[in-house]
Amino acid sequence: MEPDFNISVEGFNTVEEANDIGNLVLTATKALAEQHNMSISKLKSIVISYDFGTALQRVASSYNHKSSSSFTDSKQGTAVGQLVSKIGSNGQCDEYTLVLSVNFFVELFNDEGKISLNEKGIRAVIHRIHHELVHVHEKNTLTCLDQSFNVNEYGEVLLISATKAWSEYLANFMSSLSAPQEIVDDFLDNLNIVMIEVPHEIETLIWNYKNHIIPLDIMFFEVKKRVKLIANSYGYAMGYVHALNINLEIYLPELAATLSNSKLKKSLADLDNAFEKLTERYKNNNIEGYNDFSNITAAIDSIFNVFGLTLECPDWSDKSGLYIHVI
Repeated sequence: MEPDFNISVEGFNTVEEANDIGNLVLTATKALAEQHNMSISKLKSIVISYDFGTALQRVASSYNHKSSSSFTDSKQGTAVGQLVSKIGSNGQCDEYTLVLSVNFFVELFNDEGKISLNEKGIRAVIHRIHHELVHVHEKNTLTCLDQSFNVNEYGEVLLISATKAWSEYLANFMSSLSAPQEIVDDFLDNLNIVMIEVPHEIETLIWNYKNHIIPLDIMFFEVKKRVKLIANSYGYAMGYVHALNINLEIYLPELAATLSNSKLKKSLADLDNAFEKLTERYKNNNIEGYNDFSNITAAIDSIFNVFGLTLECPDWSDKSGLYIHVI
C-alpha cells in the first residue's frame, strides 16, 4: 500500500457513519492485499461518495482519463464502483483512484437509511473490495499491455469489450473465496435474465433497422451495448462458476437450460473456453500483448454474426473505418 494512500468519504449524514465506512474500507483493503498477496501499489486513493457521478467526473478530469466501470451491480446493471487510472508517457498506469458509490455499501444500511454494521453486510462489502483490488493487481501485473493504446470503433467493440469481459471474469475468479453465496446467486440469476431478455432486444433493434424505423448508427449503438452486456454478464458469472466448480445443471438448472437452448450457445461456449485459456496464460505469466485476447474477440464477434451482423475493418487502428453488413 502506498505511504500516501488516503480514503475520502463524502456526503454522509454524520461523522460517525463516515468513519465507520472509511475504517471498514481501510481495514479490508490492508487485510485483503496481505492475505491474498495482491499487488496494489499505485492505488493512491479511494473516494466514497453519495454523488458518484460528480466524484467520478472530478477524479477522471484530474487524471485526464476515463476508465470503464470495473464493478457493476448485478441487479440494476449500473456502476457502483470504478477504477480510474492515470496513464504515464510510457503507456503504463502511474496511479489509480477507486471511486465507490454509496450503493457499494447497500447491505450496511438499515430500513431507516442509516449505517448499521452487520456481519452479512460486511462480508458483501469485503468481497466487493476484494473484486476491485484484483483489478488493481491485474493492471499492475499486466505491464505488457499499453494502457494508452488507441483503437477505432472496431477495436472498441471487440478488443476493448474482450479485455473488459475477461477482466470481470478474472476479478470474480480470483475473489471467489470471499464471495457470499447471495452475491454469487445474484450474478447467476442476472445472467439468466440477460440471456432471456437481451437477445430479443437485439433482434427487435435489427428488425426496426430493416424496416426503416431507426437508422443504422442508432441500431448498432444499441446493439453493441447489449452485446457488451452479454459478454460482461457471462464473464462475471463464469468467474464464480469456474473458480468454485459450480455444476449449473445441479445448482441452477434454469440457467443451464437457458444457456443450452440459447441461439448463442456456441458463441458462449467459445467465450467460456477463451476465458479459461487466457486465465491460464495469465497465471503462468504468458500474456505478451493484446493479440492474446484474440479468442475472446472472435467469440464476441461471433455473437454479432449470430444476429446477422458482420463487422468489417482492416485493423484496430483509429484511422480505419468500420463497415457493418446486415443480413
